[in-house]
Amino acid sequence: MRTTSNPLFEHRDQENQSKKEAGTYGWSSFQRPPIMAEGHVAPMEREFGPEAMTVSTDLLQALSAGDAVRLAELLSTKGQTGSHVSINVNGTGASPGPLTSPPPPPVGTSCLCLLGVTSNGNTALHIAASRGYVSVAAIICEKVPSLVATRNRVLDTPLHCAAKAGHLEVAACLLSKMRAGGEEAAAALLARNCLGATVLYEAVRYHRPELVDLLMREAPELSALTTEDGFSPLYLAATIDSLQMVRAILRPSALGTPSPAAYSGPKGRTALHAAAIASGGIAREMAQEILNWAPDEGSALLAQVNSSGRTPLHYAIFFQRLDVVDLFLDVPASSGELARTPDNDGLFPVHFAAMVGSTAIINKLVEKYPDYDQMVDDRGRNLLHCAVEYNQDTVVRHICQDASFSGLLNSMDCDGNTPLHLAAKHGFPRIVSSLLQSMSVEMNVVNKDGLTARDLAWDAAPPRSWSQTYAWSPVHVVLSCLVWSRAAFTPHRARHGGGGSTGGSDHPSRGEDMKPTKEEQASEEENFSRTGTIGSVLIATVAFAAAFTVPGGFIADDHRGAGTAVMARRFAFRAFVVSDAMAFACSVVATCFLIYSGTRGAPRNQRYNVLASRLLPLSALFTIAAFPFGFQLVLGDANRGLIVFVYTLSSASVLFCIPDIWVPLRIGLLKAVVRRAGWRALGGILLQRDPFILGPMFLLLISATFAVAIAL
Repeated sequence: MRTTSNPLFEHRDQENQSKKEAGTYGWSSFQRPPIMAEGHVAPMEREFGPEAMTVSTDLLQALSAGDAVRLAELLSTKGQTGSHVSINVNGTGASPGPLTSPPPPPVGTSCLCLLGVTSNGNTALHIAASRGYVSVAAIICEKVPSLVATRNRVLDTPLHCAAKAGHLEVAACLLSKMRAGGEEAAAALLARNCLGATVLYEAVRYHRPELVDLLMREAPELSALTTEDGFSPLYLAATIDSLQMVRAILRPSALGTPSPAAYSGPKGRTALHAAAIASGGIAREMAQEILNWAPDEGSALLAQVNSSGRTPLHYAIFFQRLDVVDLFLDVPASSGELARTPDNDGLFPVHFAAMVGSTAIINKLVEKYPDYDQMVDDRGRNLLHCAVEYNQDTVVRHICQDASFSGLLNSMDCDGNTPLHLAAKHGFPRIVSSLLQSMSVEMNVVNKDGLTARDLAWDAAPPRSWSQTYAWSPVHVVLSCLVWSRAAFTPHRARHGGGGSTGGSDHPSRGEDMKPTKEEQASEEENFSRTGTIGSVLIATVAFAAAFTVPGGFIADDHRGAGTAVMARRFAFRAFVVSDAMAFACSVVATCFLIYSGTRGAPRNQRYNVLASRLLPLSALFTIAAFPFGFQLVLGDANRGLIVFVYTLSSASVLFCIPDIWVPLRIGLLKAVVRRAGWRALGGILLQRDPFILGPMFLLLISATFAVAIAL
């Protein structure tokens, strides 16, 4: 890297060493000088007293207001012209030179002197620079030129203050004075503050592009300096997505020589790593600027890895910057090895593309590098294994539908797991559906432990004997799909009942470590009983109230059939009554089950909890169904468009009330079952009343009732 051999670092090391020897950190000129001997004081104490001089109120007012006329008056009154102080920027504390002004006031009083400081160590020039008063700064520099090299408590020079505040004219004035101020002033231009930041770094940090441009014209050597943590100005500019500042830092000099900028960042990252993930559509332009900066070094940056072993291509793929990926792969010098460079975990760029679900990047990498199937990580996983473990069903479906990827479908990792093993283990129904619909996928392969995908799904599904459960839990759906697809199970599972249906049997094949403790089981039951009881009672209350406030009202007492519902003969009214009654019945029964299961000494309390967990979703579905029927009766036939809107909204509510009964998912799973086991398997599902298909059936039933109500 450029920064390792730059002579400016030697100056920094010397500066730090001098600070340590002085026992201070850069502003000792304004601290109390040492007592030489009893009855004797150091020269600084004779001139300025035992404490640092403070800026007077009058001077502060003039500086704060930027009143150059008042400042000139004060300096003329006090006779400050011609004074000069030699200040050591390294903080070793040099004594002031001879003064032509009268002796200063006694100790403890304010002194109208430009050498005074505020409580945080700011001189008059710091104040003028931070406020942007260029005329005031020019006067101060003329009176006391050495102040351009002074530092405050945080080791900021006046130029640091101007850079932070973004005052371009003041910065230009200070730069010219520093260039003409001798070695000490020139060295102060390269000074770092307590954060290790140079003037250029602060200008980038505070997003001052005009100042960055000025500093790169006048002092391009600043771009080669980094903080002590390894942050370079170029890396920071790329991190904050500033293409303008990146261009300014990388611009060649007037003589045509390349910019001496450093490109390092923390943890081995470079500016190209940061540029690869820039936002706002400027990532490609920023990366192109860095690659064009110095062709040799730009190509080398492509292959440079961070502390995790990841190249800029890894970063661009992870953040799905397709245009940046195209740019990196089109560089002929290193693109051939770039896509074949793994990180510290053995993950290649194609693994990253699979993990983030980008089929476009996968196709691009596969087209350029046909040996993609040979790229496996330290765990023996190929890109399909990674896509499965990160639940990227789009990538899995894309691979299953493309015959050119057939070699990946049954490949094993270091544990002998195929992609189907991993999908069953993690409980990903969509991925299991895509894999089973491809007849090239083998269902009955055993892994290193002799287990099939169905065995792993059985181990992943919580035992129904203690889980207070969710009828459409993804792990149970996966197990149901494999069971009805007639996937094989090992003899060990068969001897222990592991191959049965998921319709409520226990898991005796599990080890004791898979079962919850009594405390965990009691906590689960208590939580479910508490939340379930609240929900069921609320639904029962709403359904009960709706039954006696029927839409349309009742027939008056002086008419035939007095007290009955006016719209009792309409289809919508009958559907409303049925839905409301079903909601009330399911919620009341669920409430009774929950209360009974929570009673001390009640038998089979777990089964009652499971039954209640089945009834609660049904009561919610019927409550939603009752709403549009009642609304139709209230609106009447004159608002047909509004009625259709209410039914459509209610259908969506039914659909998303229980997200996992989403119909396309179930259709895909049923399609996989039919391909593997034939149409007879569907009859078995219906006979077993498995939640695998009952959820969509209820949804279709309610939707069909909505359609009939609209038609009638």
